[in-house]
Amino acid sequence: MMRILHISDLHFWTITCNPFYLLNKRLIGNLNLVTCRRRHIRQERAGSFIELMKGLCPDVVLVGGDLTTTALDSEYEKASGFLSRLQTVCPDIYVIPGNHDYYTFESQRKGRFEKYLGRYNPLSDPFVSYHSINDIALVCLSTVRPNLFSSRGFISKPHRDAAQKILWELQEQQVIVLAHYPCLYTTPEYHTGLTRRLEGALPLREMLGGVGRSILYLAGHVHVFSHGCDPVYANVTQVTTAPLFYEKNKQPGGFTEIVTDKDELKIFPWTYDEGWTRCRESLPAPA
Repeated sequence: MMRILHISDLHFWTITCNPFYLLNKRLIGNLNLVTCRRRHIRQERAGSFIELMKGLCPDVVLVGGDLTTTALDSEYEKASGFLSRLQTVCPDIYVIPGNHDYYTFESQRKGRFEKYLGRYNPLSDPFVSYHSINDIALVCLSTVRPNLFSSRGFISKPHRDAAQKILWELQEQQVIVLAHYPCLYTTPEYHTGLTRRLEGALPLREMLGGVGRSILYLAGHVHVFSHGCDPVYANVTQVTTAPLFYEKNKQPGGFTEIVTDKDELKIFPWTYDEGWTRCRESLPAPA
C-alpha cells in the first residue's frame, strides 16, 4: 500500500502597499485581499496540517498549484517555508504552478516560481514531465500562463502531443495526471465560467480518452472536492481537491488522500471542521 496526498490552492498571502507592485493585475488582487479574501484563507492551519502529516506518514505529496495569491516574493517565501517543513515529514514532494503563481507577467519574467519552488518542480520539459513512483506513473502538466484580467489556463497542441507520447509509452499499471485546471468545465459540484476555464481542455480530454488506459486526473482551481467519470471518455476519472486552507460559503477546506490497493486507487477526501477529518471513501459519480 502507498499513500499519496493531493493538496492544492494554499493561497499564502501578503498585502502590499508598494505602488511599484500594484501597476498591474495585482492591484485588483490586493484590493480583493483587503476587502474579502484574507478572511477566508486560514493560514494558521499550516501547523496543524504538518502535525497531521506526522501521523499519516504519506509516501508522496502532490501540490496542485496556487501556493501564492498575487505571486509576491513574500508569499513565495511563506510557501517555500511551509514546503520545507512538510518535506521533513514527507521528502517526496512534487509541485506544479497555479494561475496565482503566475499572477502577473512581471512574476513570470522574474522567475519567482522557479526561484522559490523549482526544487519541487522537476520538469524536464517546461510544460510536461513524467516520474515513476513505485508502480504509478505521474505525468505533470503545466496549464498556466499570466493573463491581464482573466484566470484562464492554457495547454497547447505541442504540449498535449508531448503528454500523449509519454502516456503511450508508460509501463506502470496506474497513471496519475497532475494539473491545476480541471479538464471538465462543469460537474454537479462546480461550474467554471468562461474567464476561469482551461483553454484546450476539450482536445486534452480527447487525447486522454484516446490513450485507452485508466487515468486519474487530479486538479484544483475550483475550490471544491469532486470525483467523477468523464461523461465521454470512460477511462478518465477526474478528482478536484478542496483548497487546503481556504474556506468560504460553508465549503470547508481540505485535501485528498489516494491509497493504492492492489490494482485500485482509492480516494478519501479530508475536510477541516475544528480539526482534520477523514471522510468515507469517495466513489466516482457516474457519467
